Amino acid sequence: MNEYTKHHINLFYKKYCDRTFDQDDLAIFIMLIRDYTPKKSIFRELGDFLAHPDKKDRGIVIESYDKTISMFDQDTLAFFDKPWSVLESIRPSGLGLSTEIYNDLSCVFALNDLTCESNNINDLPFRDLIFCLIFLLSNFKLKINGKLHEMTVDYGHSISLTVAYESKTHQRNFVELPVIFLPNVHTQSIYINFHQQLKNHIARRFNNGLLAAIPYEIDTDSLCESMYELKVDTVWYLPNYK
Repeated sequence: MNEYTKHHINLFYKKYCDRTFDQDDLAIFIMLIRDYTPKKSIFRELGDFLAHPDKKDRGIVIESYDKTISMFDQDTLAFFDKPWSVLESIRPSGLGLSTEIYNDLSCVFALNDLTCESNNINDLPFRDLIFCLIFLLSNFKLKINGKLHEMTVDYGHSISLTVAYESKTHQRNFVELPVIFLPNVHTQSIYINFHQQLKNHIARRFNNGLLAAIPYEIDTDSLCESMYELKVDTVWYLPNYK
């Protein structure tokens, strides 16, 4: 590993532990460590997303959908009537479970003899990382069965990144495929079923130490450091939660 990459792993590790990183810091980290991670690993997959920004047509995310899509296309209407036990056996994992992402992050830090302070997926730095990942990946497209599919961010009690796949045989019949998920986000809303789809947003760190997703158009050099001075409907934050 070259010294420049080692240097940036150290820089990101400190920002990770201190919870001072944002989406751009994570993107640089992923790009630099891509060629030092094993094929079929999660962080190699993330690096491949950044290397192919217009379309992603292979890799562990798309491969995790194969069985579900095959069953959905073969018998779309019956698919929705399957017992949960059957669907559970083919439930796609997308990028991976939180524990898998955490373990892969630990392996990347270990390349530079660094260790995560604990082994808990509910750690606030790791939740910050998942939040950044969701918005980092949200503008990439997946090419599945010859068609490009956009990914959608749904912000509510939890926040998720998903892909809607339309049946080949029955138009306007979709199955929602997960990419990545973070629970316990907008937990204080008085509206139990509150949901907001966020498109063209970026995760930024504000002076209260929290991350928030904001639209690209207000992400400028003059961006206010206080999220509370922004309009309510332009800032979607990640609260501290364990």
